[in-house]
Amino acid sequence: MILQGIKVVEMGQFIFVPYAAVHLADLGAEVIKLENPAGGDPQRNTRHAHLPQGDFNFMFEQNNRGKRSLAINVNTDAGREVAHRLIAQTDVFITNFQIPTLQRMKMDYETLSQVNPRLIYALGTGYGMKGPDRDLGAFDYGIFARSGMMASFGEEGTPLVQCQPGMGDHIAAMNICCAIGMALYHRSQTGKGQLVHASLLGSMLDAGSVSLQSALATGQEVTRKRRAKSGNPLCNSYSDKNGEWFQLSSKQPDRNWHDFCDALGLQDLENNPRFHSTAARDQNCEELIGILDRKFATMSVDQIAGAFKGKNVHWSRAYTYGLVAKDQQVWENDYIVEATHPTQGKYKAFGAPWHFSAGQPKPRLGIPELGEQNEEILLSLGYTWDDIIKLKEQDVLL
Repeated sequence: MILQGIKVVEMGQFIFVPYAAVHLADLGAEVIKLENPAGGDPQRNTRHAHLPQGDFNFMFEQNNRGKRSLAINVNTDAGREVAHRLIAQTDVFITNFQIPTLQRMKMDYETLSQVNPRLIYALGTGYGMKGPDRDLGAFDYGIFARSGMMASFGEEGTPLVQCQPGMGDHIAAMNICCAIGMALYHRSQTGKGQLVHASLLGSMLDAGSVSLQSALATGQEVTRKRRAKSGNPLCNSYSDKNGEWFQLSSKQPDRNWHDFCDALGLQDLENNPRFHSTAARDQNCEELIGILDRKFATMSVDQIAGAFKGKNVHWSRAYTYGLVAKDQQVWENDYIVEATHPTQGKYKAFGAPWHFSAGQPKPRLGIPELGEQNEEILLSLGYTWDDIIKLKEQDVLL
């Protein structure tokens, strides 16, 4: 596999950094999750109030599958000695603890780069490494607001739209994985490790950078618009006769206009001077959107799909996540996979968003209990059973 032989130590919590480490594990890296014996990663005991719940913490599974757990108190001298001995044999250390906390624990970059000069130290933060908010904690809900994205979603005059759980964290996780990969390549050329960093704020700004660049280039605010006045009617949302929504997504509407009109039996609109060009449709968008609303209100989404089949029309049904879970296109590309879970039996899980012709990512299902691999990891570092018993007696090791 792509990262076979790479050793990763993750000291993360909640979603951002733990999910990045899952991607590394899926690609073949050995990932050891370094946790505090007093409860470990808080997400072990956290459920999301907005999501359906079962008797299994699927969020912790998604963000921590395929890892091993070492539960040791790095706030003690003996615990730090264990951690530093482990880091000396590690390729990548990844954390989203706050910088002052890392400095206090002597798990900061300056300390660990002395322990292992070849170490890739990957730091995830909320707001970045500089500036007045560098030491603030953050969740992606707050960053969704801070980044400008929240104020750009939805229609003018409606309440602000909330982001989905983990959305910002997953974007940031991919960014830090990318940085780690480039740093590993750099090390292969120079032999030197380095600090790499990604933040929730920077990642969310990147996700919305088209709109941000518009504000930078023009000095004008990016405003929310009403659906009925959104400009290009062929890039808009509509509802069928049953109230099911779908999205037209044509960014070159002049190329699609003939097929669009032909598919819906609206040939009388095609050469109408009010609608026959992109500029005309934009200018008269409210009128055309009204015509299309009335047309689509006579059809089901299945009828609409049949009308558009084989036509040069860009559109998509607005799938719920329940429908996504049954989508053949998703399954064919291994975006969702089914495997045997060590405790849950047959289990469906999100696979990976990327593909490789050699070394395809392979989700390794199953999460470690807190400190499950304590003894085997310490023995591999040269500790004896007497040492391990002593660390447990000192409440350094779970």
